[in-house]
Amino acid sequence: MDVSGGYDDENRDIHMYKQHGKLNQLWDLIYLSDWKEEPKTNEMNTNFGFRVNKDFHIVSGLGRGRYIDYLSRNLIIKTQNGKKTQIWYFHQPSRTIRSRNNNQSFDIYNSGKAENL
Repeated sequence: MDVSGGYDDENRDIHMYKQHGKLNQLWDLIYLSDWKEEPKTNEMNTNFGFRVNKDFHIVSGLGRGRYIDYLSRNLIIKTQNGKKTQIWYFHQPSRTIRSRNNNQSFDIYNSGKAENL
């Protein structure tokens, strides 16, 4: 996943792009319970490196630490706002990352033949 153009702008598009290792392709996962006083313990899927059904944010490696969010059907980066559109979880049965807001998974446009997510 790549923040379009490498610019840390509000509502900037996220798309698929070849790996180049710059900051606009670096992301941190922050489990919501890690921000609380008493973290929840969920089962770890060691093959995928995710805790099953545990909420997290995906945070851009660019300077302002914006979160992955979505606008209409496009992934974007946005300042943290507490909305469910910025909360994600690992869905074990489908082995996908899904939105807490609508349970939809990441998808590459045009059956993976495009850059848009």
